[in-house]
Amino acid sequence: MLSRLNIVNFYTICLVFIGIVVTGFALEFYAIAALPLIPIFFWLLFHHTDKLILFLAFATPLSIPVKDIGAGIGLSIPTEPLIVLLFAGVLFKLVAGKTFDRRILKNPVVIIALLNMAWMYLTTVWSTHPLVSFKYSLSYTWYIVVFLLLLAHFFKNQKAMMWFIWLFSIATLILTLYTLKNHSAEGFTRLYAYTAMRPFLPDHGMYAAAISFCIPPMLVMALLGRKMKLSWIMVIAAAGIGTVITLGVIFSFTRASWLSLIIAFAVFVLLAAKVKFKTVMTVGVSLLTLFLIFQSLIFRELARNKQDSDDDIFSHLQSFSNVSTDPSNLERLNRWSCVYRMTLDKPLVGFGPGTYTYEYGPYQLPYEMTIISTNSGDLGNVHSEYLRPFAETGIVGGLIFLALVITVMSQGFDTYYRLQNLRIKGLVLGALLGLTTYFIHGFLNNYSDFDKIAVPMWGFIAIILAAKTYFLPKEEGTVARS
Repeated sequence: MLSRLNIVNFYTICLVFIGIVVTGFALEFYAIAALPLIPIFFWLLFHHTDKLILFLAFATPLSIPVKDIGAGIGLSIPTEPLIVLLFAGVLFKLVAGKTFDRRILKNPVVIIALLNMAWMYLTTVWSTHPLVSFKYSLSYTWYIVVFLLLLAHFFKNQKAMMWFIWLFSIATLILTLYTLKNHSAEGFTRLYAYTAMRPFLPDHGMYAAAISFCIPPMLVMALLGRKMKLSWIMVIAAAGIGTVITLGVIFSFTRASWLSLIIAFAVFVLLAAKVKFKTVMTVGVSLLTLFLIFQSLIFRELARNKQDSDDDIFSHLQSFSNVSTDPSNLERLNRWSCVYRMTLDKPLVGFGPGTYTYEYGPYQLPYEMTIISTNSGDLGNVHSEYLRPFAETGIVGGLIFLALVITVMSQGFDTYYRLQNLRIKGLVLGALLGLTTYFIHGFLNNYSDFDKIAVPMWGFIAIILAAKTYFLPKEEGTVARS
């Protein structure tokens, strides 16, 4: 009797499902047709959360941004609505008594990320645009909870790490092929490179930053795949994906991404030479100090470069240091000068998270403005991941973000050196170098509030955290797993 009852229930559910879908399409009210997906989503949420996150890893590169769905709210479809629901589900589980691994919560990276979140909400109180700041802070919160804390928990299983990287990279390959196809139809010109990736991304800078994440892990698997005990098929596939995406970055005409890949390779050399992160930091601080001391002389020399952006890749690369005539470079200097003056104006709490775009206009000086400047301050952003928090959340917020990046890189170096499991070591290497591409790109652009950057960024950080927590040798006080 129970068996017959289950069969009846099964067919009843199927008929209802089909009926709803047919009715929705017949009435051309497609939202109704999507209703059956809701119980499926919640079933996945509570019983297969890991698979839902892996789906998001695949869907993120192919999500489509919608600027305004109403009330001035923009979303990437389908990823951000699913992330919000997943975030709500995690909160529900926390209220019900579930908790994250305390070892993860005690990690300095997590502590700094949560401190940054708390400071953002605090500065929202004094924001010049409270609603904008609250939405920005809330967005940061759900990325932290879902793609840092939750993913670090699921990455106890090394297969989950591998699936996350592969699914994100395969979807990125599809995005890159789509963009290259569009670009080839226009002869791979520089101007068309700026829009060839639409509707998936708004511009070439974000596109290049997003796809650059995948190049290091793919090339690591291609070069070290056999040591990581990957099959030849996976090694060849990784080499193919890495090569195609590298071509995508080259033809994006994004100088920041070209530079980021070069420096990521330099970091790989440092890791191969077992150079300690403290040494890297010492050299970096020394170079920064020298730059500040001799900045007048350096800018005087750079002013001699008159090479503007060009369709020729080598000429375009030479324009990177042109701070005398290149509008893109000059506009960056204009935006950065605005950050300086805004920080002086509100050094403690800034203007509020996410408010730079609305506030920088009046802080421009006429002689620093360019042909692409706007007095209304309605075009573009800070063009620096590191300077943005100084203007928006004050000096404290800027220092917290710097501490976060430095701590992530420090843990990445340390964890990589101490790992003995070669597969996990390779995954950490790929994740660390992938993060390096964005941390370098972040000097010249800021995209971390967009899903296509936030998901791989926090996901790769979660790989490093999970490796440090669960995969270091037993004698170091952690749980080693094969």
